[in-house]
Amino acid sequence: MVSLSISIKGKPSITVDFPGKRPDKVTVKEVKAAVEAKFPQLVANRQRLKLPVSEGKPVALTDESRTIGSYGVKEGSQLQVKDLGRQIEYRVLYLWEYAGPIFLNPLFVQFSFLLWGKYDLSTLQVTYRNLTVFHFIKRFLESAFVHDFSRATVPLSYVYRNCLYYWGINGILIGLTLYRPAYSAQALKGSILDNPNWIRFWTVFILINEFINFLTHLHLRTLRTPPGQPRKFPTGLGFDQIVCANYFWETLQVIGMVVMSGFDLGNLVYISIATYFMGRWAGQKYRRYKKEFDPKVYPGKRWKMFPFIY
Repeated sequence: MVSLSISIKGKPSITVDFPGKRPDKVTVKEVKAAVEAKFPQLVANRQRLKLPVSEGKPVALTDESRTIGSYGVKEGSQLQVKDLGRQIEYRVLYLWEYAGPIFLNPLFVQFSFLLWGKYDLSTLQVTYRNLTVFHFIKRFLESAFVHDFSRATVPLSYVYRNCLYYWGINGILIGLTLYRPAYSAQALKGSILDNPNWIRFWTVFILINEFINFLTHLHLRTLRTPPGQPRKFPTGLGFDQIVCANYFWETLQVIGMVVMSGFDLGNLVYISIATYFMGRWAGQKYRRYKKEFDPKVYPGKRWKMFPFIY
């Protein structure tokens, strides 16, 4: 019989038993359910189980489908439970953060006269609005129907952090810096930013990168494997040269928006933050892949995110 001692900060220690089972037959999900039965407010998605070890950091039991035995838990082991606080579904977080730019950009275009007075919109402003709304509708639909998330939930506080970025920068900051008289039809008349060929070129460039990025997401979806089976690595669409080709095409799309807008300040802030975080995530994935696969095969000589740079 498996009998585990569970310690929870701020709560009395408890013991959970699994009669007739060995550690290699008890899943992490079952342990979380047992803890929830003792403390109903501590639902499973608020729990992070850890196994203290004699040396190094405690082992995190992150995969609910795995057995506790596969993490090194033995009969009579003591586990630690951390309360992660209120949670929100990962997918809902993405839908919520992408919704902001979808309605904020049209709102700024429609009502910017309340801030700046009346002016005629330029082709650049209208095109930028349309491309931005298209981009975030694409991301919204991908999050709803294409993406697979590594975790079921995240802390509720992530909503405020992520919305500060997407709603605050792509919605409000760019709304203030781009949808104003300095980019109006009269202000841009005769400049390259008002040239139809300039706008057409960057529109096509942006849409091509949007499409390739969409294809990379569809490809990543096909690589999903059932729990316990080896992970597959992506190929084609730039993945043969770049570990995170999806980030590469995403960045090219944003670069297109920045250049088309004449390096608008709001766009520069947006791409700076986006590139920083995508670079961090690419580095994390690169290191993880080196542990999961034969590093000579994958990632091999691939770049993390930008060819010849990173």
